[in-house]
Amino acid sequence: MKALGRSYSLIVAEKNKVAKAIANVLMGRYKTLRLLGIPVYVGKGLVVTGVSGHVLNLDFMGYEEWRRDTLEELFNAKVGYKVRKGGWKYVKLIGQLARNARALYLALDNDVEGEHIGWEVLGIARRSNPRIRAYRMRFSSLDPREIRHAFEHPTDLNMNWVEKSATRQEVDLRSGVIFTRLLTLSLRRRLKIPRGRIISYGPCQSPTLRLIVEPYLRWRAGEKYKYELTLMLEHPLYGSFKFTKSYGSLKEAEEAKEKCLKAKVAEVMKVRTWREERKPPYPLDAYELASRAARFLKLPSRRTMAVAEDLYRGGFISYPRTETQVYRGVNLKGVLRRLMEHYDSRIREAAKRLLEGPLRPREGKSDDRAHPPIYPVRAARKGELSREHLRVYDLVVRHFIATLLPPARIRRKRADIVIGGLKLEATGLKVEELGYLRIYHFEMPKEGDVPLSEGDKLYLREAKVRKVKIKPRYLSEGELIKLMRAKGIGTDSTMHEHIQTNVDRGYAMRVKGKLVPTPLGVTLIDSLLKVVPDLVDVNLRSNMEKEFSLVGEGKLRKEDVVGKIMKVYQEAYYKLSDNLNWVIEEVASAFKAGKVRADTGGKRD
Repeated sequence: MKALGRSYSLIVAEKNKVAKAIANVLMGRYKTLRLLGIPVYVGKGLVVTGVSGHVLNLDFMGYEEWRRDTLEELFNAKVGYKVRKGGWKYVKLIGQLARNARALYLALDNDVEGEHIGWEVLGIARRSNPRIRAYRMRFSSLDPREIRHAFEHPTDLNMNWVEKSATRQEVDLRSGVIFTRLLTLSLRRRLKIPRGRIISYGPCQSPTLRLIVEPYLRWRAGEKYKYELTLMLEHPLYGSFKFTKSYGSLKEAEEAKEKCLKAKVAEVMKVRTWREERKPPYPLDAYELASRAARFLKLPSRRTMAVAEDLYRGGFISYPRTETQVYRGVNLKGVLRRLMEHYDSRIREAAKRLLEGPLRPREGKSDDRAHPPIYPVRAARKGELSREHLRVYDLVVRHFIATLLPPARIRRKRADIVIGGLKLEATGLKVEELGYLRIYHFEMPKEGDVPLSEGDKLYLREAKVRKVKIKPRYLSEGELIKLMRAKGIGTDSTMHEHIQTNVDRGYAMRVKGKLVPTPLGVTLIDSLLKVVPDLVDVNLRSNMEKEFSLVGEGKLRKEDVVGKIMKVYQEAYYKLSDNLNWVIEEVASAFKAGKVRADTGGKRD
C-alpha cells in the first residue's frame, strides 16, 4: 500500500472498465496495480478502482434452512445486509484504500441502484476511515468533458434514492422467498424432483409469466378452427389478385363461396387514395432499445442490454439503463460532429446534412431525471467492434439520427371490391418522401401498387374453402417488453432479467421469435389465477412502484410501504395455503407427465 502515498482522493466506479475510463480522463498517465486481484489505477493524487455491482445483498438474519413451519415468520423476520458471494475482496480493498484517503468520490451509475451501491461503498469505507469526506459523481456517458465536470462539480448521495432501492429489495426478498419456499417445499412432499429444482415466485417474474401465458389461455377458451375462403380474381390487364376471408363455420364459408361462384364477376366499387406522415421514433430509452433490438435484430433482451452495457463502458454510447425520451442536456450538434468520423459514409453524410440546418428533434414525455436518452458518444472505427456489438451500436446511431430527421411521407391506396355481396379490399402504398427512413431502414414499409380503377371488372378463376387450425398468438419479446412497460412490471434495469428468469426456470421458451409458455408455466399461472389471482395480478407491481417512487421523493417511509405491501401478500399467503393441495397436485401432474423442459428453458432461437 506504500505505492499509494499518504493522502489521496479515492474514486470508486461500478465496474472496472468505467474506472479505467475515469483514470484515463482524470490522470492521463497512471500506474496500474493489482490488489486482491482487482485493478487499481494510481496517479496525480488519485486512486481509482471499480467494484462489480452490488457489494452487499439483503437477506434474512437466520432462516437459511428451508422449513415449512417457519414460513409465516418471514413476513416480519429481521433482515440485514450481508456481503454477497464474491464480494469480500471488494470489502477488503475498499477498506484498505479508504484508510489513508482524504475524500471518497462515488462514481457509480446515476440511478437508484447505483445510489444504493454508493451507500454500500461509503459504509464500508467509513468503517476504516470514519472521517472520510464523501462526494457523488454523476454522469451519463464516459465523454471526457462529462467525466471532468462530474469530478469538479460533485453532489451528495441521495438518501431518498437509497431508501427507494432498499424498499424494493425488501419487498422482493420477502415475497419471493416466502412463496418460492411454500411452492417448492410443498411439491417436494408430493414427489421427488431434481436436486436444485425450485418452483420460483417473484413479484415481477410471475406477472411477466402471466403475460406470456395469457395468449395460450385465450386460445384454449376459444375456437380451435376457422374456415378460410380463398378467391383468385383476374384482371384483363393487371393479372391475378388473391383474397382470403375467414369464417367461424363451414356453412358460412360455403354459402359465401356459392354466392361468388354464382356472381362470377367482381367489380371495383370505389378507389380511395390518401397521404399520411410516418413520424420518426422518440429518443431511445432502455425499454425501446430492448424491444427494437428484439424486433429488428432478433436479439434476446438480456443479451441486448449486456451488449449495450459493454458499449457504454467502452465509451461508444451513453448510459443505456434510462427511461428518458427528452434530449435534456445533450449537445446534439456535438454528437453529430463526432459522427462525422464514422466509418460508414451514409452516417457521415446524414450527420453533415443535419449540421447544415437547425435541429428539431422529435421528443417524448418520459423523463427519469437521472439520465438522457441513449445516444452515440463517439464514432466507432472499422473493425473496432464485434459483429453483435456493431449491430446494437448501429441501431443506436441510426435511431439517434432518425429522431432529428423529418417524417416520411407515404401515399396509400385502397380499392373496395364486391363479388356476390362479399366485400373485399386491395391495398397498397408507396413511400413518396423517405424522411427519417433514409437512415432508419428498420421501419421501411413494404411497397406495392394497386393499379385498379373504379368500375374495373375482375373475373373469378378459383374459389376454395379450407379448414385451418387456429394457433395461439404468442408474444414476441418486443411485444412483451411494451406490455411490461405499460403495466409497470420491472424497471429499465430489470425487465429483461424477468423474461430470462422465466426461460431459465423452464416456464417459457423462445421459439421462432416468440415466447411460448411450457406446460409447467401454463399450469402454474392457471392454478394461481383460480385460487389467488392477486399473486399474478399484472397491475400489482405498478401500484407498488408508485409507492416506491414516493419513498424516492421522501414522501413516504420505507417501513410504512413495506408493511402495507406485505399485508397484501400475507392475505394471498392464507388464500394459497387454503388451496395448496390442489395447486400442488396440478403442478405435480405437469412434472409427472414429463412435459417440463430443463432449467435452461430448452431450445432457443
